[in-house]
Amino acid sequence: MKTKLQITLFFIFLANVFTYAQTDYVLEFNGVDQRIKYETDATLDKLNGVSDYTIEVWVKPLSTEIHNRVILKRWNQFALTLYKDADKRFYFTHYSPSGNTFVNTINNVINIDEWNHLVVVCSSATNSVKLYANGVDVTLSDQVALPLASTPEAANFYVAYGGSGTYLNANIDKVRIKNTTEIITSLQTDIADADYTSDDNTVVLLNFNEGSGTATLNESSSNSGELACIATDCTQLPTWVELSNTLAVNKLNSTLFKIFPNPSFDKSFTIQTSNNELLKSMEMFSVLGKSVKKIDITEKKNKIVVNATELNNGIYFVKTVTDKGAGIKKIMIK
Repeated sequence: MKTKLQITLFFIFLANVFTYAQTDYVLEFNGVDQRIKYETDATLDKLNGVSDYTIEVWVKPLSTEIHNRVILKRWNQFALTLYKDADKRFYFTHYSPSGNTFVNTINNVINIDEWNHLVVVCSSATNSVKLYANGVDVTLSDQVALPLASTPEAANFYVAYGGSGTYLNANIDKVRIKNTTEIITSLQTDIADADYTSDDNTVVLLNFNEGSGTATLNESSSNSGELACIATDCTQLPTWVELSNTLAVNKLNSTLFKIFPNPSFDKSFTIQTSNNELLKSMEMFSVLGKSVKKIDITEKKNKIVVNATELNNGIYFVKTVTDKGAGIKKIMIK
């Protein structure tokens, strides 16, 4: 009898552990006075002077007021910032004693109230910096590699803050920074994907799965950052939210679709969605982010043929909106 009771209790314990392990949390910031601060340490200093690095974060903006609101920043080294309420883009700031460099994206790559996977990849091998949104290269123009400052001053690391007036109203999750060049196809594609684990090249890994408390762990260093509210009468720290609750409105942050032929030699191409998603609109943007063609689709279709004979030869970005989400792909017209 005692043995059976022990076995029963053991399985109950395992069930509870399993249930706990399945709970994934994110942090919500109010955009007024909430942030996370990690004091600089030897692990963060592994970024100093590197020529290869990958910065990625999942962010769900909860307000249309996103202009110059900072997602991530390591003081006097780099920052990742949302830009212009109407343009819905983001930019990467590279700080240097000789002057700052700003790497921009095209317009309309940020989805409000939806999860966005934003990535910066710097490669010494290709001598380039690329910005990605939801797996798509959305870099506005070519940018040579930008090695990070070797001796940044006051090099603390912040989430949802980058100076006065830059607080971000958003959910944030799954922050990872590595001092290597990662291939975009090897990275997460859905906010619900399994958490990353740390390795020797991981400098920052924030999975935000504590679910409670006033600190959160950088899993690559075992040092914690403080959840902070800087108002003198502060009563509310950044809020722990179950990931599942942030998916209630729209779990999919991007839609899957095909463009063919690509390149197009007669300036005509087909857009076809996956999973029987219904097209609602198609919009084309130049590499400078200017909208050059838009089609609103009122009939129930999952495939359309686009005639773009009025456009010049070149590379364009095609954004589709369906009944399940939105997505962006490149096309070359010759």
